[in-house]
Amino acid sequence: MIDKIRNYISKCPYLNDFNNININYLIDKVKSYSINEAAGYNPHINTYINGDKEMQFKFSFDAKFHWNKEIANNLDNSLFFENFRNWLERNDEEGIYPIVSNGIVPLSISAITDGYIFATNSDEAIYRIDCVFNYIKEKR
Repeated sequence: MIDKIRNYISKCPYLNDFNNININYLIDKVKSYSINEAAGYNPHINTYINGDKEMQFKFSFDAKFHWNKEIANNLDNSLFFENFRNWLERNDEEGIYPIVSNGIVPLSISAITDGYIFATNSDEAIYRIDCVFNYIKEKR
């Protein structure tokens, strides 16, 4: 599922470069990104009488940006995540979801937190936003 999420997020117009979107690894470069599967959650939400399962895939989207005392810079970083969240919301409202395999029926995709500073060093910060993709896995 994580590769489907990566391909989906690569279409976000606020990203600089698809090649800088990694999976579970954030390179040491500003304006790089990583999709990370969340830990400690149950992907199974519900099983229906017909055997279909309601599932969730929780993930975080990380980005490395310049970080300093300049208000304009830090506002830009926050605006990036506000735009990213709004992009997810618009896509969800319009039914634009990750392209998944047969037997998977997308239900929703959303950010479940705002973007926040996850880690810093002297002049860079890793920002994170937590997200969830809900879907039905049809019994075959």
